[in-house]
Amino acid sequence: MTFGNDNVPKENNDQLVRMSDMDFKPFSLLNLINGMDSYFNQFFKHINTHLSVNPHWINTYETDSEVIIEAILPGCTKNQIQLEIIGNQLRIGVESSVLEEVNYETHTGRRQFYQRREHVIPLPYSISEKETITSFHNETLKITFPKKDIMRRYLEIGDNTLN
Repeated sequence: MTFGNDNVPKENNDQLVRMSDMDFKPFSLLNLINGMDSYFNQFFKHINTHLSVNPHWINTYETDSEVIIEAILPGCTKNQIQLEIIGNQLRIGVESSVLEEVNYETHTGRRQFYQRREHVIPLPYSISEKETITSFHNETLKITFPKKDIMRRYLEIGDNTLN
């Protein structure tokens, strides 16, 4: 059967996927989640190139004594970055504004572009402003603050059934 478009596959037995050609690896929820993450990361990277959006990539990790947040902010300067501590959250905001004049034959025009992007990073405890170290070098913002001792308690799961 032909659909009238060369890009649409024709129905014949040579182009059908046979069960013996499929790869039946053991199903794993972790593999499925990693595959979905990879797919969406690639999708958004591809979309960002078409929208000319400079994405902010944020990486949060811990050592034995500190929590480190690294944010890659392409095209940003130190003056465009605003850091705000809100309870147990850290907000990284970036503002950019461009004002340009365009000279036409009959008049001069102005165009202004404004963009604001922000990321809010939830943390398990409040951040001490005095103990936090920040730096910005080669379009990478680095925020380091000491871990606080948190009193952790675990709850036991009862044997009661739901009625």
